[in-house]
Amino acid sequence: MNERILIVEDEAITALDLKYSLEELGYEIVDTVDTGQAAIDTAAEKTPDVVLMDIKLKGDMEGIEAAEVISEWHIPIIYLTANTDAATFEKSNIKGSYGFVSKPYDINKLDKTLKITINRARLEEKKLNDASGFTK
Repeated sequence: MNERILIVEDEAITALDLKYSLEELGYEIVDTVDTGQAAIDTAAEKTPDVVLMDIKLKGDMEGIEAAEVISEWHIPIIYLTANTDAATFEKSNIKGSYGFVSKPYDINKLDKTLKITINRARLEEKKLNDASGFTK
């Protein structure tokens, strides 16, 4: 099964490049959206395995705000940003992110970050299920 990725990126060229690059690596892109509200709506509807979330987005809602809502559904978030200053990193780290990839991104590093994130999320889900006695 291909891992399902939601891309949240307000720069259309970057979003398309990510989409095509990740599809070449075997990921399924469930959608690309450019606002925080669209990210929330799409994540709720399509339940991706991971969300790649730009911190700066179009509209009234930043990526970190959208990620707060999405992470409540136990969907891992990897932040994408051109802002690699300490304050941005710290702010994104507080909100339960699974990773932080700076732009311009290196597709090989992003692929490794995605694989680590997916494995970590699966292990965490298994622990939760084992603790509650639930099995799939």
